Amino acid sequence: MNLDLDLKELGSRLAKVDILLMELLKRRMGLAFQVGTYKMKKSKKFIRIKIENQRLAKIRVWARKNKMNPHFVNAILYTIIGESCKQQLVQLQNTSKRRLKDPESDDHWYKMLKANLLKLTEGWSKSYDKSYDEAYFATHAYLEFENSLIKEEVGKLASRDMALDIGCATGRIAFMLAEEFERVVGYDLSPHMVKQAQSKLSNTQKSSAVVIFKQTDLEDSIPEPDSSVSLIVMNLGTASDMRNIAGVLKEVERVLKPDGRFFFSFYNKEALVYRWDFIPWPTGLAAEINIHKHCLDVHAGNKMFSIYARPYAVEEAMSLFQGHLSADRVCTYPTISSILPSNLFENQPEVEKSITEIDRLLSGSNMGAYIAVTGSKRL
Repeated sequence: MNLDLDLKELGSRLAKVDILLMELLKRRMGLAFQVGTYKMKKSKKFIRIKIENQRLAKIRVWARKNKMNPHFVNAILYTIIGESCKQQLVQLQNTSKRRLKDPESDDHWYKMLKANLLKLTEGWSKSYDKSYDEAYFATHAYLEFENSLIKEEVGKLASRDMALDIGCATGRIAFMLAEEFERVVGYDLSPHMVKQAQSKLSNTQKSSAVVIFKQTDLEDSIPEPDSSVSLIVMNLGTASDMRNIAGVLKEVERVLKPDGRFFFSFYNKEALVYRWDFIPWPTGLAAEINIHKHCLDVHAGNKMFSIYARPYAVEEAMSLFQGHLSADRVCTYPTISSILPSNLFENQPEVEKSITEIDRLLSGSNMGAYIAVTGSKRL
């Protein structure tokens, strides 16, 4: 019996390793970009020959210990360092010194992050659904998990007159809720996301519900009458995007019916993925909390945008629900898939199923990337 792998299987494994290598290189170039930004701010030298030679010497030592050709390993790293320096020089040419100044205050930093959000959504709205959901396994798994929780909340309602999708993006949740409610309103800060959601109305809406989308800053107010809403959803970490979350929750309390329910999603600062200071490979999350810059880093194609988001511990998130809002369930998700590269799951449906089942079992822990909180308005 021939127990050797055939060339087709070996070729498939080589291809997966090749992609992972490229993903790691992409990750490294992202770090090189951050180094370039730091150098420009601090007027540091771009070419640091002594530091680079030290790095090359260390990699040769590593190669000998691991039975690899040190000349080959040296040549690879030398090429990577050279490309990093080239990209930093291009960055220097294309970046205004004025834009590199550190924020003068927390308010200034918040305004910068809010401007980044609008810039991100302007260029991203048309490709958002595929690039955010389908391209990242852990994010996709979380959205599926969210869907099941939201449907459970809908099933608990005595009346289904109106639902609000706060931070609606391109309307995915709003259209899902349209199957159950008489009226659904989606709100988003980005006019580009709202425009994209509106463009999907005629093609997507299959129910008799009235679905509308509006651009508004919900930190000012929720433009709905008192006690008029059956369900409010803030999914995919949207509750962490609200700087004035206390004010938003007061508005939620005002507009919810006495028996109305809510679903809120926060970024979890206690998550397993953030217990590492740094994970060198790209994870399966489309957006990750930057624990050093205190913001959210969003992957958009080959670019990274930093936007405002405050991560919470589970107890902190629960403590927000006081007065007439009562949280009755909290869970976190995903845990394991959030620390693994997405390409590990390609064409592996059984692995996908196993990992998502493990993450569901871990949803009662505090280690998932997102915190999901459900509850109701007290009678």
